[in-house]
Amino acid sequence: MEKKSFSCVGYPVPRVDALDKVLGKAIYSEDISFPDMLYGRVLRAGVPHAVIEEIDTREAEAMKGVVCVLTSKDIPGVNRYGIAFQDQYALAEDKVRYIGDPVALVAAESEEIAKDAVKAIRVKYRPLPVITSPREALAEGAPKIHEKGNLLMHTKIRKGDIRKGFDQAYVVVENTYRTHVVDHAYIETESGVGMLDRQGNLVIWSSNQCPFRDRRQVAKVLGMKENRIRVIRATTGGAFGGKDDITVEIHIGLLVQATKRPVRLVLDREESFSSQTKRHAIEIWTRWGATREGKLCAMEGDVYGDKGAYAGLGAFVIKKCGIHLSGPYYIPNIRVDSYSVYTNNIMGSAMRGFGVTQAAVAHEAQMDELAKRLKINPLTFRLMNALDNGLSTATGQVFWEGVGIKATLEKLREVVLNDPHLRSYWEDLG
Repeated sequence: MEKKSFSCVGYPVPRVDALDKVLGKAIYSEDISFPDMLYGRVLRAGVPHAVIEEIDTREAEAMKGVVCVLTSKDIPGVNRYGIAFQDQYALAEDKVRYIGDPVALVAAESEEIAKDAVKAIRVKYRPLPVITSPREALAEGAPKIHEKGNLLMHTKIRKGDIRKGFDQAYVVVENTYRTHVVDHAYIETESGVGMLDRQGNLVIWSSNQCPFRDRRQVAKVLGMKENRIRVIRATTGGAFGGKDDITVEIHIGLLVQATKRPVRLVLDREESFSSQTKRHAIEIWTRWGATREGKLCAMEGDVYGDKGAYAGLGAFVIKKCGIHLSGPYYIPNIRVDSYSVYTNNIMGSAMRGFGVTQAAVAHEAQMDELAKRLKINPLTFRLMNALDNGLSTATGQVFWEGVGIKATLEKLREVVLNDPHLRSYWEDLG
């Protein structure tokens, strides 16, 4: 068979943006400025769950250099947004649901004045009970974070006959795993700048991942037609899923719309940590069974995902966690229930791996323990149970080509056996 010749595959290809970044020529949203530009700042709740009884902005509005102060009553459009579920408020109305909830916006002649003005805003809160875990949120009589309740989504995975599957098991391993919140910690925090062009159209440059989706949400809150708004993705200093949701775009739009002047808004690191989306903390209970010969025969699990105060893309992340709880292995009998649950924690949403990362913690630990109980080398055990062309996944989907887990594991074994240090470790595993 004639070997194919490629122009890119198999060859080093320089990144198109590498030189500008190395030389410091790349233009990030924070680098963009305009004459007569204002500086935006957001007042965050600072409390995890409370009714807003009063917002007093008079002192901030009276400060020299403050151009405008906005609260929810100043929003011209619909004060709701969200990618899949419109459960977020551009500015909090009746209550706050986590410490990072935005309560008011300030635009001022300098960053220092904007910071001082935010501190001058007085908010009177009536504290509400705080829910910090999905289990607590689902308990009978738990306070409701949203009117519809604390359960955002329940996803079921069913395959085969779970009872018969466990009847075939020679070894059963049952464990609970808990993963923690992880911040994306990109070098560039959430930032952007906006202005009105000569035709009165709103133009926003920001560090984002989905400009067209952001535009749709900005338009709804500002009460504008989408064709009067441009959201431009500036050079982005890291995102990893964390800028999939709206970050600063709506707030910039509101301030530009109110002042008719360019506005820059940049979150500092503390604000980014305390208000922006994270990788979900997830609790996974799971039970796996294998035959005496080392074949997986059954798996069940319950996945409780901490959504935090709002949905974002989180329901689908937690759904994915449940779908992938069986890992890259063929298991004929599966039962998984995944629960996406509101709490008063910081919102969880997209991050690299999209739920599969948390699932891997559980399924790989389960595989190691099963292999140990069965006295089978853990890599051999994985090869015995790896998915292959023609086998079905947890959802019943069958891949007829392109399943590469066995080839990957075989290559790993080859590398291990050819390295004296790794080979010794391999032999110790049995």
